[in-house]
Amino acid sequence: MKRFITTLLLIVALPVVAAAQVRTSYFMEGSTFRTDMNPALAPTRGYINMPVLGGVGLGVNNNFLSIDNMLYPTENGLVLFMNKAVDRNDFLKRLPRNNNLGVSFSEQIIGFGAHTKRFFWSAGVNMKMDADVNIPKEFFSLITTLGQGSYNMKGMSVGANAYFETYIGAAVPIKDFITVGARLKGLIGVANASMRVTNMMVNVTDEYVSADFKGEMQATFPLFNPNLRAGEEVDLENLMMGENDMKRLLTNPGQLFKSGGFAVDLGAEVRLLDDKLRLSAAVVDLGFISWAQNASVEGTMGTAFSYEGVDIESGEALVDFDEFEFAGKASTQKYAKRMNCSLNIGAEYAILRNRISFGLLSHSKFCQTYSFSELTASVNFKPANWFTATFSHTLLNKNQPGVFGFALNLHPTGLNLFLGVDYIDLKMAPWSSAGLLLPIRQRSVNFNFGLGFSLGRAKYSKAYKADMEARQMKRSSK
Repeated sequence: MKRFITTLLLIVALPVVAAAQVRTSYFMEGSTFRTDMNPALAPTRGYINMPVLGGVGLGVNNNFLSIDNMLYPTENGLVLFMNKAVDRNDFLKRLPRNNNLGVSFSEQIIGFGAHTKRFFWSAGVNMKMDADVNIPKEFFSLITTLGQGSYNMKGMSVGANAYFETYIGAAVPIKDFITVGARLKGLIGVANASMRVTNMMVNVTDEYVSADFKGEMQATFPLFNPNLRAGEEVDLENLMMGENDMKRLLTNPGQLFKSGGFAVDLGAEVRLLDDKLRLSAAVVDLGFISWAQNASVEGTMGTAFSYEGVDIESGEALVDFDEFEFAGKASTQKYAKRMNCSLNIGAEYAILRNRISFGLLSHSKFCQTYSFSELTASVNFKPANWFTATFSHTLLNKNQPGVFGFALNLHPTGLNLFLGVDYIDLKMAPWSSAGLLLPIRQRSVNFNFGLGFSLGRAKYSKAYKADMEARQMKRSSK
């Protein structure tokens, strides 16, 4: 049981070192990250990103975890929400019906892009991980009181992925005012796990506490034996990597990469009113991974327990705990899981010869266990062809009305440096007697850092335009 829980926690916790797309950078013309959110939005210069440091970061998104939700001030200082001094109803009314936590990772191993006569081309290799968890509100109702009644945890679920991504993309102008883009991705699956609670009832009375748990799981993970025979029964010991398995992996690591799939990013941008108004839309990560049969396990799990108090004579707790049951079989066929895809819709209006612009971005993400949407407004400054800065405000939900973000991008010839952060909450409160200020409503964070080498003249610079006009006149004279 302990080994199984350790494996499950590893599956869920692995993506916590996460990176996510910084939505604040969507309207930054020099940023290479904007192409990840819409393949039609090419950066102003070509680039070669530094291996590993080309794009790293951290990203966590949730709708319930924050300091002001978890910690409460009392006469004796701050206490956790489970403390008896905390008003249970006050805590529960702050939580949504379904509490979601998602993390995602994307590190660029290598990447480059280049402007040709008409197109912008890009290619690269990324390593990505993502995980999401859905926790029903009943769970918190149970752990805060253990009052009499029945608590239903059905619907609790976990999903996680780890994979490599190779891509090639292009942004193509089809009219003077329309650009379309596409990015084709080949995916190599490394790990996948999903678990869903099909039944979990907890009953609390004056005389006893009892619980009954049943769930389903489906997984492909490097710790599993990679040579399972279809339909054979699998116990927990089969899911742990032994000495022989390790030797086999070291001599033939390719067997870990038998799962694969495809995805596509599609986008478009329309420029109106002499390029002052720009409308764009894109769908990202539309695809799936097919997970290998000989490394996949599917099955059910369950247990039950009851607690009736303490025996006065012996002092022993009267606990009846059924042995954890796991009925698993090696998959009889491959199974496919869709990617966590996103929809981005943007509008931007520029003034002062494109030195300042105002942007509005709608972002929706469709995860395995939940979906969410947010709206980001930004002001974008472009004082020079090699420097851009953006400040943004994101509306999340009624419980957290707004957070801020900023991004800086230096992209002179020879250098492309990016730094961006989303979801900065400006409501601060002192922590302990030291007076340390912390963002008490902070629930999410996206942080990105990228370092690379820019190539060629800025696409929208005066020198670039003059050069293109001269070439056009030369071709016309011929």
